[in-house]
Amino acid sequence: MIDATIVIAAYNAEETLFRSVRSALAQTGIRPEVILVDDASTDQTAAQAKAFDTLRFERMPKNSGPAAARNRALGLATGEWIAVLDADDTMQPDRLVAMIDLAKETDADIVLGNFKAVTPDGKKTQGAAFLTEKDLPGSAELTLEDYVARNMVRHDAPSLGYLKPLLRKSFLDRIALRYDETLRNGEDCHLIFEALARGAKVVVSMEPDYLYCVRPGSVSHRAKPDHIQALVDADAQFLRRHGKDLSERTEALFAKRRTALTDMMRSEQVISALKDRDLRRIASILASRPRTALKVSRQIMEGLAKRLKRRKVV
Repeated sequence: MIDATIVIAAYNAEETLFRSVRSALAQTGIRPEVILVDDASTDQTAAQAKAFDTLRFERMPKNSGPAAARNRALGLATGEWIAVLDADDTMQPDRLVAMIDLAKETDADIVLGNFKAVTPDGKKTQGAAFLTEKDLPGSAELTLEDYVARNMVRHDAPSLGYLKPLLRKSFLDRIALRYDETLRNGEDCHLIFEALARGAKVVVSMEPDYLYCVRPGSVSHRAKPDHIQALVDADAQFLRRHGKDLSERTEALFAKRRTALTDMMRSEQVISALKDRDLRRIASILASRPRTALKVSRQIMEGLAKRLKRRKVV
């Protein structure tokens, strides 16, 4: 019997895939199954994956995003538990056995795992753990209200949507839960939204044993406006499905989240227009949503601060 299936969705991951797969296969104390789905990569990702004879490899016919690739893997998984691993990240060898033990102790359906950032060699830590004890006071079990409140696109609190989950396969199968394939980011967050609304017990493991790869000096990834709009639409669909069962507080939190996501989308549109020097488009966006100017200014200042910091390091 397979204890855990480790799902890896990969796209153009030739530089990091070897380390990621090795960390999955090196999990101790459990019998792991590794399923890697190549999302129609254009580099050597597929060739590298095929070099491992101890994993199951699938390839998407066209690039469809991480949610679709993970869903393909979920349909093939045979493990009692399913762990999600990004193709540029790694895990400590005892991560999954510890998370499975926690799930059994708490009778949880889902365990969200803490992480820390590392450089590509996996040795140098960029900073402290993503979550500390002050970030989650009291019980580690989360309600839907808790989880929505901690996914508000804020700079002053870590978003729980970044935590990679361990999922009880029997729970996923019982309610036919799969990833929303309309999403190109935030797909883990929405999976947990739906699970909580359908009665899942969700707990958090505070051990930062998931290693999130950060490349020093690289340009920060920017969310595309259409990807943010997809999140807004997915939130709206969630509310249509479950609105009658939600508390007033949860509905208010979703309304606040919509405002934050819309602000983010408009600011990304302005930044894109700035790069294109399209002053007319900038004026149109700011006229329809004046508060966007403040957010864009903050983003520009943060970007300049990061550049100055990198220059000092060099």
